[in-house]
Amino acid sequence: MASELQKYDLDRLDYKILETLLDDGRITYKDLAKKTDTDERLISRRVEKMVEKGIVKFTADIDWSKLGFHTAAYIGTRTGIGEALRQRLFDVFKNEPRIVKVDSTVGANEYVVRVIAMDIRDFRSNISIPLEPVTSGISTSIISEVVKKEDYKALLRLAQDKNIRKKELE
Repeated sequence: MASELQKYDLDRLDYKILETLLDDGRITYKDLAKKTDTDERLISRRVEKMVEKGIVKFTADIDWSKLGFHTAAYIGTRTGIGEALRQRLFDVFKNEPRIVKVDSTVGANEYVVRVIAMDIRDFRSNISIPLEPVTSGISTSIISEVVKKEDYKALLRLAQDKNIRKKELE
């Protein structure tokens, strides 16, 4: 089964563009062309193609603490028994704005939930208490310090090495 990246046949220029975008997602095509030693129109076509294929998505990174939300947490949980409880759990996930991401997992927890709240009291009253009756266990980890921020450059280089090497062997 081919991976999604292999399907799009990225080359060294594409990977160089991606790495530069990781540094600055707001870079102009003109500056991106300079950094990659290529033509601005070619850069424009390549970026637009990667956006169209879903490889690149542009988003904003917001510092929520500057907006009064000082508590971030991960919650591991499982659904209670029965479809009605499962639906109620999904309703809490969907309708609570402090729940910003939910991933279904394989392992000790059925779901891993990312939460951003104003403080512990806000977290407890608006997240923990509503989740308790619709789950069969909650394991909460409040984030006290960010040890490593998201850094995708090494992963991108690994993907590049793997995919470029595979092309060279073909």
